Amino acid sequence: MQSNLENAIKIIKNLPVEDLNELQEVIIKEQRAKQTKNGNKENVDDEIVRFKKTQQWLDENREKYMNQWVCLDGDKLIAHGIDALEVDQVAKEAGIEAPFLEHIVEEKHPFGGW
Repeated sequence: MQSNLENAIKIIKNLPVEDLNELQEVIIKEQRAKQTKNGNKENVDDEIVRFKKTQQWLDENREKYMNQWVCLDGDKLIAHGIDALEVDQVAKEAGIEAPFLEHIVEEKHPFGGW
């Protein structure tokens, strides 16, 4: 029998990039709500600042790392390459327990209008 986490991971792996970005925001909001409830507001604020720095880095460097995996710590690039497992391994060797990896691909904007 699989755990809820294992099921969630399977679902996440099949999401398109656009949904992954939205999911990141939802997760951060949930962490913030739960940590605030438990009295850990400082950690939440630090994570929000770090997330915003990460998003800004991605916006500014998207073209340079197109079709690559990047590992970021805030706005600091830890590793990049075409193989996610290798990028993850480099990050872990750099001492990052739970690396933030992003696959940079061309954003597809849905057509809207009449």
